[in-house]
Amino acid sequence: MIRCSNCFITLLNFITLVASAMLILMSMSFGNNTNPSTCQKVTQHPMLILGVVLLVISLMGIVGAACHVSFLLWIYLFMLFCIITGMIIYSLFNLFFTLSHLENRSHEKGEWEDKFQEYSQWMKNVVPDEKQWDKIKSCMIDAKMCKYIPADRTEDYYKNKLPKIQSGCCIPPAYCHFQFQNASTWIVPKAGAVEGDADCKAWSNEQNVMCYNCNLCKKTVFDSIKEYAGHTSLISLIIFIILSIIYSIGCCALTNNSYRERAYGYHGYRPYGPGPYGYP
Repeated sequence: MIRCSNCFITLLNFITLVASAMLILMSMSFGNNTNPSTCQKVTQHPMLILGVVLLVISLMGIVGAACHVSFLLWIYLFMLFCIITGMIIYSLFNLFFTLSHLENRSHEKGEWEDKFQEYSQWMKNVVPDEKQWDKIKSCMIDAKMCKYIPADRTEDYYKNKLPKIQSGCCIPPAYCHFQFQNASTWIVPKAGAVEGDADCKAWSNEQNVMCYNCNLCKKTVFDSIKEYAGHTSLISLIIFIILSIIYSIGCCALTNNSYRERAYGYHGYRPYGPGPYGYP
């Protein structure tokens, strides 16, 4: 097991090396785009940083395991330990993030007056931030989320059976009483939009506008984030277990390097005979 650990760490880090190269290339392609979207601009630098970090860690793991360089393996294991610690912190934050859940999910008028009061204090500071929302909205528009709505369904389907995010962002709120024309066109009542309601006035039939500026859309998106954040707890646990196993194998590889150093000296060379631990 100890001797195989070096091969395993080398192979694993070769895979992450390829993944890091792909991330860097994707980031560079966003940068070379003559007219990048806001979403591409937002994700470009984090993707580049993640790619570079993975590249450095992978190279350390490959050289440390394949060439039996204990110093690099020490650094590799330290960085892996930091990642595992970060996973624990993320899981705790994830738990805190999902503690307050929206109980009432209907879209009746009057429920949005205190629209963000059920969130944690951290969420209250983030959700109303227009700058942050513009980034999220840009990504949803880039993904053409509202264009994937079926075009041949009845009015009842669009009002009651759409997925939550599409229901909150791709059609006007039900209490606005807009008249259904088709999947992407809703007509303002002859009496006009509901007086004093920002969401009813924010609606537009333009594909890049629709209800993306509605408070209902913001609330639906962040409620979905809370819901999916809870689902990621299992994924986080699996990743934590995998990283812990890799860390343990890395420790075995480091032990293997120590055996070699004691057997061959720090330069890995022994002029005669096999070492005391059976290495050729």
